[in-house]
Amino acid sequence: MTAMAGQNRPLNFVFLISDDHTAADLGAYGNQAVTSPNLDRLAREGMRFERCFVTSPQCSPNRSAILTGATAHTIGTSRLHVPLPPWEPTVLDALAGHGYHTGLYRKHHMGADFQRKLGFYGDARTSFRAFFEKRPKDKPFWLQIGFTDPHRPYRPGAFEPPHDPARVIVPKWLPDWPEVRQDLAHYYDFIARMDAEVGQLMDLLHTQGLAENTMVIFTGDNGMPFPRAKGTLYEAGIHVPLIAWMPGRIAAGAVQREMISHADLAPTWLDAAGLAPGPKMQGRSFLPLLLGQTYQSRKEVFSERNWHDTFDPMRALRTESHKLIFNAAPHFPYRPPSDLEGSPTWQAMLEKRRSATPLHLRQLFSPSRPVLQLFDIAADPLELHNLVESPEHREIRQDLERRLSDWMNATYDFLPPGLGAANDPLARSWPFTL
Repeated sequence: MTAMAGQNRPLNFVFLISDDHTAADLGAYGNQAVTSPNLDRLAREGMRFERCFVTSPQCSPNRSAILTGATAHTIGTSRLHVPLPPWEPTVLDALAGHGYHTGLYRKHHMGADFQRKLGFYGDARTSFRAFFEKRPKDKPFWLQIGFTDPHRPYRPGAFEPPHDPARVIVPKWLPDWPEVRQDLAHYYDFIARMDAEVGQLMDLLHTQGLAENTMVIFTGDNGMPFPRAKGTLYEAGIHVPLIAWMPGRIAAGAVQREMISHADLAPTWLDAAGLAPGPKMQGRSFLPLLLGQTYQSRKEVFSERNWHDTFDPMRALRTESHKLIFNAAPHFPYRPPSDLEGSPTWQAMLEKRRSATPLHLRQLFSPSRPVLQLFDIAADPLELHNLVESPEHREIRQDLERRLSDWMNATYDFLPPGLGAANDPLARSWPFTL
């Protein structure tokens, strides 16, 4: 455990999580077309992580991994909307067992058993002030705000003034069409609405005299609700914002390029509270990074997708330079999540697919996909060119295959691993190979 320098009383924790939000879409991450002054301020006064990755590009599977520190297939939450099993310990259980008052607003996706464990729950009609008025003043607290923005469906009027479609930044994996620009403008509006609520919460921390002893962490649960993002293991689906704020302890304006997995959040919170990680936690604390101390860098992060509203089992390993994606059902075409199917962007792409010539658009309408996809992230950030058959990348492919398979074995994955575990003769004899 990492000692909190100068800590005379237990830390409070505030966890802010947006819904369907890719890292690029904040001012602090370089998108000056998005109205996000409160989160931008949080980044200026705290630490911004440039490479934070979800364990799953789906809502409830990834949220369960955040709270338990274990990937979804290990704890039985790989299908969307499956409640967190009541026997799976969470970071909230550990904190509550050491005197913390726990509260949560709005979306959590963990089920009724989980919600009953909370000391406080507030829905969208409950003011943020209610938690602070009702909390026991002699106890430290954990508070999670589960924003429902910028999740679809979108409608006009979410934010004033609305974002101008002419000024949005169209990601290079999407077509630059009027329908897409308007769709992105609405997405920006919902981000801005969420950002305004972040400002309200931060104002409360200051007026309540709690800012100096509270760690605030903001992140997104998965990527933006657009094709080739949410529900996929491409960068736009798994790369999310991560900002940490703790005055006097986290250096203002710091930027980190270390790779962080969402499975690392739970052990980090426990470490900051002076508690050991749980026995099932697969992530590891990055508190040393927050405090400017020595930290052993991650060599890789892992992500998975399973059942959303369609079954599409995939696994991915991402290193500093490369990504390997394992499509366990390659005979399936790309199928967007249901909330994307009716979106203006997807409908326009369907209508114009015969004339959509760019490679990244044609790939979405292929009747099948490769079993393996290998991408050089630095040279090919859009992940368009599959290098799995490249002789020059054979050693990289074999190394990543082995590492991905070993992780699948070690975490009790229900999918057959591509290669057996290094020290398991039975697993090595498995007939399924990549």
